[in-house]
Amino acid sequence: MVKAKPKQKRAPLPGPKRAAIRTVANSYEQKLLRMVTDPCGAELVSGLGLATHGICQRFVRYLTPVATTENAFALIWNPNSQSSTSAVTLKVAAAGASSPATTPGPGPGETFLENNSDAMATLGACIEVLYTGKLTDRQGYIGVCQAPMYVLQDMANGTSPINDLMTYVQAVQPIPSNAVEVKWAPILQNYLQNAGVRETDFSATGNGLMVVAIGVEPSKFVIKLTQAVEYIPKNINGIPAPRVTKTVVPGTAEKVVSTLDRIGAWWHNVGDTAQAANRMGGRMLYAANQVARFASNARAAIGPATTLLALTG
Repeated sequence: MVKAKPKQKRAPLPGPKRAAIRTVANSYEQKLLRMVTDPCGAELVSGLGLATHGICQRFVRYLTPVATTENAFALIWNPNSQSSTSAVTLKVAAAGASSPATTPGPGPGETFLENNSDAMATLGACIEVLYTGKLTDRQGYIGVCQAPMYVLQDMANGTSPINDLMTYVQAVQPIPSNAVEVKWAPILQNYLQNAGVRETDFSATGNGLMVVAIGVEPSKFVIKLTQAVEYIPKNINGIPAPRVTKTVVPGTAEKVVSTLDRIGAWWHNVGDTAQAANRMGGRMLYAANQVARFASNARAAIGPATTLLALTG
């Protein structure tokens, strides 16, 4: 009786190759995470909001509130808008007075996108607010808020006193010498294919950002808006249309959004200065500790993407 030959087992890949495959499998998710947590400096990669691979670009705009005798301002920004007339709303008034909206001009890259793009999706966005006045005049307090844009749009269209807007912020502290940062957090809908915003369109889907300051002259601040986008070019530029499909690993969006939630209060740095959050309230000590650890070295914390990799197991 002839015995059957034993089935040969496939030799396992060498250790370094197995590690490389695991790294490659997670590198795209890590890059998406870095773009959200570091929109000003991270490497730009194609996102998930468009069904095709568009052109990735970072845009920046600086503005200063114009004021005479006012002592408060509020800035509301919708990063998911490609409408140059309504993406940014600025309110300047006395803290307890009615605050009608003013339009400080287009958001970062709005003019370029209107002229050269038919659709775009946001990859990351950030507001930085820097006090530029005298140290002896540095008084008052500042708060940051991130909420669904359809909620913030009510505030942008209304005339409520800025005191009332301050009650809605999630974190507040005395005016610091360093820049206050608030970063846009995506939701799952922002990562759906074909979730891009069309030319001249205003979309309230997703989160918007708000910064409110009271007790100091608004013209003593410089505000920097940074936005990283992926856009589909218009046909008049001589750029061929992108290919019709893109590869999306199932679960990528859920992993990125869940990781951002597990990191904690990563999206702002308010309350880190002199533990102001403990004095002013409006934020749990747990969240303050989370952001203190993360903001001290955001890139180093995100680089290994430990939390993200844990979700893949």
